[in-house]
Amino acid sequence: MTLNANLFVLFALLLMIVAGVVAWRLARRKSRHPVLITVLCVLLCLFPPLALLALLVLALWRDLPVWV
Repeated sequence: MTLNANLFVLFALLLMIVAGVVAWRLARRKSRHPVLITVLCVLLCLFPPLALLALLVLALWRDLPVWV
């Protein structure tokens, strides 16, 4: 059984969009460099297990202290 390459490309693009949005929202609270973390998570979507692992690590990371 062969998989069409278009399916992988569509899955990767969809994962890039979803992971980018989730990474951006998490990285704003947990990092001083949210753009860099978002770009890394989006690039890791080319190998989906690494992207999910990066999002998991980002979700479990501690929040930055809030200065009032």
